Amino acid sequence: MEYLHVQSIEVGDDVTTVYLDQEVSDRSANDLKDGERILVDSDEFAFLYIIEDHTGFHGIRFDEHVWSDLKRGYERDTTFYLKLNESTRLTLAQFNDEMAFLLENIQGNGNYGEAFELAVKSVFE
Repeated sequence: MEYLHVQSIEVGDDVTTVYLDQEVSDRSANDLKDGERILVDSDEFAFLYIIEDHTGFHGIRFDEHVWSDLKRGYERDTTFYLKLNESTRLTLAQFNDEMAFLLENIQGNGNYGEAFELAVKSVFE
């Protein structure tokens, strides 16, 4: 799976915009679709929102350094958009539902590892 790294997150009243550390070409951006699920990388402390195209799945990496802004957007129940380049953004339609499920599932679940659970708890509780 190819990863795209989140550089920053801008939280507004109704919309949260996710900025990548590099732009995606127009051609590639037009092929991307919302994968509508979030996975975790509990070893490297990241949430991975899945997007896809004809080549397969790609993970949008929300590393620990952006979690506080991610939390603000999530708590405000905003719509999350991924800014792929200057002219294209992709709606991450299931972001809030997936985060709610994961945050509930991570709590007290040893499968994610104690260190990851504590890191999530320190930001999201």
